[in-house]
Amino acid sequence: MIETDTNQIHYSDSRNDSDHDNSTKKCRFVFLDLGSNKGVQVRKVYEPWLYPKAPFLKYFDEYFGPVSRTYRRQDVCSFGFEANPRHMTRLKQIEKSYINKGLSVSFENYAVSNRTGDTVTVYSETNFDLDWGAGILDTFINNKKNMTKYDVPTIDLAEFIRTSIQPLRPEKVLMKMDIEGSEFIVLPHLNKNGLLCYNIITAMTIELHDPAKTSFASSLTIPSFKGLLESQACKPTLIMDLDDETYNNDVDIQPNW
Repeated sequence: MIETDTNQIHYSDSRNDSDHDNSTKKCRFVFLDLGSNKGVQVRKVYEPWLYPKAPFLKYFDEYFGPVSRTYRRQDVCSFGFEANPRHMTRLKQIEKSYINKGLSVSFENYAVSNRTGDTVTVYSETNFDLDWGAGILDTFINNKKNMTKYDVPTIDLAEFIRTSIQPLRPEKVLMKMDIEGSEFIVLPHLNKNGLLCYNIITAMTIELHDPAKTSFASSLTIPSFKGLLESQACKPTLIMDLDDETYNNDVDIQPNW
């Protein structure tokens, strides 16, 4: 399980006071970024003016409120997971910059899964410039004779949501899932644990990597997944039709303002 700094996850007792104005909560909203890559989606949360053509921006405005001169989404806590360790130097640079500005951002090098404490092999392109499809399968690696491999620990996403997200009592949780095939493990696991409810995960975007279905013996599609959620007793998490791949190489301006 992640060992998180208590100053980033468990905030002051005043957050738990029932009469405390929600607008002053440190984690009034949560963005859960699964498959952070270079951290661009999290940057879009806090510096949207750098990414004016990004489709995700309208959803950040809808769920978190638009950024203004006085509102820089200081009440949005972002948690990112990236399985490829080669991205962690960059991600930690972004994390440090935002924390220094009073924002709550955390990136961790875990493979999102249905178990915590396992070790999986993550495959990535040896050519770092092409390294967009790193995951626990080599399905998306073009040159399999020249792959780079890493041993990476797993994290149970359901456990993380229960122990680190729900105690924050956020008003809304927005989740982006782009985990290179592992969604065929993680989505049924979240559904089994009853976590894909609107009051737990408000809305999410999913990229299904169809070539990985055979490896996971899955027949899951977006329509069939929505059908599973509709059969729940709770109001289901909203599944948004969005795959925002804009600005994948990020912008030249460093995470600052």
